[in-house]
Amino acid sequence: MMKFRAIAIVTMALGGSLGLMGVEAVAAPSTATVAVRGASVMAAVPSCVKVTKTHQDEGYKAFKVKNNCSGTKHLKGIFTYGYDTSCHAVKKGKTDLLSSTQPWVGYDKVVTC
Repeated sequence: MMKFRAIAIVTMALGGSLGLMGVEAVAAPSTATVAVRGASVMAAVPSCVKVTKTHQDEGYKAFKVKNNCSGTKHLKGIFTYGYDTSCHAVKKGKTDLLSSTQPWVGYDKVVTC
């Protein structure tokens, strides 16, 4: 009887630690929940924003963006193999430089943020 009880206890302990007990379903957050949390959706830049690939004197890659739109655009430079830029507010008619902070990155794209 003791052997049976010991085996049952070990089986329950292993079953619980291996995740065999049960699975809890979790729903994906709704778009309203995401908006409340302050998450932003990144999308392609509009055609009124001119994007040019360039680099700084030190060799760091950058995107030069010129906002030809009717209002302020919030833009972010995306680089492969490194950190992306922060979100920059570029006013109507202005130019900004979205530069990497690492010399080994590659160009990817510019998105809205």
